[in-house]
Amino acid sequence: MELLKHFINVTKLHPILVNFTAALIPFSIFTDCVAKYKNAVNLRDFGWWTLLCAAVVTPVTAAAGWLFWMKDDNGVAGMTIHKWLGTGIAVLLFGLFYFRHRFYRQQKFVSSLYIIVAILFVLALIYQGHLGGIQTYSGM
Repeated sequence: MELLKHFINVTKLHPILVNFTAALIPFSIFTDCVAKYKNAVNLRDFGWWTLLCAAVVTPVTAAAGWLFWMKDDNGVAGMTIHKWLGTGIAVLLFGLFYFRHRFYRQQKFVSSLYIIVAILFVLALIYQGHLGGIQTYSGM
């Protein structure tokens, strides 16, 4: 475990993986919205596949974040929220993925309820990333 922690800290793997989650989830929702509006099956399927990729990479990102935790992050309220909100996002993404999977399996466009839930999910993701960014870049 220490070797893995060292690897993640040296390579700064968590900040790299964060970019995949931060791009894939909003892009999935964007393509689902456009697909629904334009009645575009190819975009509907693309929304599914990008969310699937996010569901694979996000738990790895969260785990890397736990291993990337630094001593100077202890006691910083924003980082504590960042850590727990990120963990919650990784877990709740499975629920969002399951919700989205039902539409994919039925070959239907997403519902308005799904879009609302997904947008709220993205807002939480933005806030969580903002908190991590403050800690990372505030000393620059």
